[in-house]
Amino acid sequence: MKKNLKLYLILLLILSSFCLFSCSSSNGSGGDDDTSVNTSSDNSQDQSNENNEDSQTEPSQSNTERIDVSGLPEVISTLEKDDGDKLVLVNKLYTVSPDYQPTDMVAVDGSLSTNQGLYFKKEAYEAYLKMLEDAKSEGIEFVICSTYRSYSTQDTIYHNYVSMYGADYANTISAYPGRSEHHTGWAVDVTSASMGYDLKQNFIEYPEGIWINNHCSEYGFIIRYPKDKTHITGYSYEPWHLRYVGVDVAKEITEKGLTLEEYLGK
Repeated sequence: MKKNLKLYLILLLILSSFCLFSCSSSNGSGGDDDTSVNTSSDNSQDQSNENNEDSQTEPSQSNTERIDVSGLPEVISTLEKDDGDKLVLVNKLYTVSPDYQPTDMVAVDGSLSTNQGLYFKKEAYEAYLKMLEDAKSEGIEFVICSTYRSYSTQDTIYHNYVSMYGADYANTISAYPGRSEHHTGWAVDVTSASMGYDLKQNFIEYPEGIWINNHCSEYGFIIRYPKDKTHITGYSYEPWHLRYVGVDVAKEITEKGLTLEEYLGK
């Protein structure tokens, strides 16, 4: 009787150990497939990309999102000539060649600019003149300080910034030659007398900056480098840098709070 009881206890102990091991194996490896949501708006997308890296169903979009555009990432493509597309994308990933020349350019009236000898895409310039006329009727006046830039001009500007601030900071405020929107002829920098004809982020606090922010889309322009979008555009907030894309597109981009990259899906 005692012998049978002893065997029974041994069998019970073995069975209990086996059940404990089985439960531990099925519940203890949750880290690899963690699907919990990161509540930080800055990190949630990065975490999602890491969790799905091996099973990505939309590689082109997600790979672009994972590219670090804070410095000088590898170029995806280079445009050799202007085809007249208002929505041509030029940034740190999509560039133009040293020989790229924008078409359909017109001279900017020197009285409307802080610099002489500037050129602007005709359609964009006409839209700008209409915007300026309407702003003046409301007591608001601003001036152009930069439009089209050649490859060599941008090279000088960029390397001056590198000399002054170092490459890391320069890459957030100035474009490497070939990677500047100013090469396209569709971009314009604006300033005002109240700003001392300078380019600063607090332009948005001045009457001219406020007016442009509220109305530029009505004339086909967008604020090309919005606040809190540096991780997409590669550049710091620039309330003075406008990009002509046409009225319909400008209104949609502005209303939805997008960048040109987001609108184009690139």
